[in-house]
Amino acid sequence: MTFKAAVSFVLVPFRAPFETAAGTWTARESWLLRLEREDGRAGWGEAVLEDAGDAPVLEALLDELVATGLSPADALVSRTGAAGRAFRAALGGALLDLGAAGGAVAGSPGSDEPSPGVGVNAAIGAEDVTAAVEAASTAVAKGFRTLKLKAGPRDTTASLVERLFAVRSAVGDDVALRLDVNGTWSLADAAERLRAVAGVGLQYVEQPLAPSALAPATTLRDRTGTPLAADEAVESLEAARAILDAGAADVLVVKPARVGGPAVVAGIAALAAERGVPVVLSSLFETGVGLATALACAAALPDVPGWPAAERDHGLATAGLLRDDLLVRPLAVSDGRMRTPGGPGTGGLGVVVDERAVARYRVSGR
Repeated sequence: MTFKAAVSFVLVPFRAPFETAAGTWTARESWLLRLEREDGRAGWGEAVLEDAGDAPVLEALLDELVATGLSPADALVSRTGAAGRAFRAALGGALLDLGAAGGAVAGSPGSDEPSPGVGVNAAIGAEDVTAAVEAASTAVAKGFRTLKLKAGPRDTTASLVERLFAVRSAVGDDVALRLDVNGTWSLADAAERLRAVAGVGLQYVEQPLAPSALAPATTLRDRTGTPLAADEAVESLEAARAILDAGAADVLVVKPARVGGPAVVAGIAALAAERGVPVVLSSLFETGVGLATALACAAALPDVPGWPAAERDHGLATAGLLRDDLLVRPLAVSDGRMRTPGGPGTGGLGVVVDERAVARYRVSGR
């Protein structure tokens, strides 16, 4: 089947700068794909990149889809690395949105019943102690049961200990704490810091070492006993298999926008479940279009012994960081769960894109 395709390149500012170990975010660049079938039904997907140098390749793939109505040859897409995976994520999201249009079951996206949603964590930026405690306390008061704290490039062992123990003291022992390092620690620093914060009771530490450091990651697990999650290292199904083969992670943090969309997420989750390793989904600060795709992926994850899929909280509650999620009705977050609005006019993703907002943030000449 051919489609009428259109692409909008948008730049959506953050409400306030958001600091991570990898840098400070101030805006999200995004490619929004709209596919329209012959019967007039439309579906939306989103592509985002972590390296702006991949943009020309992504745009060439999208241009071919727009010109022909057909996806470029799979062999070609497979050879284009991160750009090809971003293209697949947008196409997969749009097809998922189209697939359930007019035919969803009650309680799922596209139906008149509200979605039950999935559990999500609150993200706490790499802030000073006072700001981190305030943000953590506010999140818990709103119903979040899991907090993910960012470690910053300026952190020392002492500052990390002070901040994490202060947050734990403020929120109590029933709230799960995660720490995200974005691959910026050396093995020696990671071992020292994880031993120092052992008493905090972290659920896991996300990507403490460089993505390529699989053997050191297994060493770090042995030295500290702290559960490790791979994030930046999980860029594809093949990369996930290598991590699992090396025994380098207790959890895989999978970003649908990075790995290639819903079909690849399902493949990684199935492979990980065979090894007893749970998958937690996370965002690349996409707009509501990409987040709705990720929510659909999260709702379909398999169980693993000791951590059922329904009990996992995912790193998807990030729409509020942006000035606009580009949706007519926003994604709802309450009591630590995130839901698509569903209802009339929605397709498989359960959302309606605000095309006036898309036009407002569209960058001319792209």
